[in-house]
Amino acid sequence: MSEKIMLEVKDVMNMMGICKPKAYEIFKSGQFHVIKMGRKYMVHKEVFESWLKGESK
Repeated sequence: MSEKIMLEVKDVMNMMGICKPKAYEIFKSGQFHVIKMGRKYMVHKEVFESWLKGESK
């Protein structure tokens, strides 16, 4: 199976070791581009990793 390129809230929770409400807070913060499909929030893995490293948008 190939590696995911889009991360969901549960993926970010696992990567950062945080709870669901905190993960949603990060997704809704506007600090990086997020895609909302129905009720699901997703972010491109590279975009999220750049944000974690403190790199600009």
